[in-house]
Amino acid sequence: MIEAKKRAAERKSNVSAIVNEALMVAFRSPLNTGSPIPFQMPTFRPASCQRAQTSPAEFEELLVAEAMKPYQS
Repeated sequence: MIEAKKRAAERKSNVSAIVNEALMVAFRSPLNTGSPIPFQMPTFRPASCQRAQTSPAEFEELLVAEAMKPYQS
């Protein structure tokens, strides 16, 4: 707390701002900076089945088509 008060005085800020900044730095994870891991959605089927590679845009199209199905003749 003493260190936080010193930093706040040096920056002409308040202790709350210093604590908030320290918490943001401490809890920032490397995954938040953009992960190279591709999007995957787990499915509940046997491991012998092939996984479907559906992009978020394609998934949205499927949802819209499914929602509109009752209104089509």
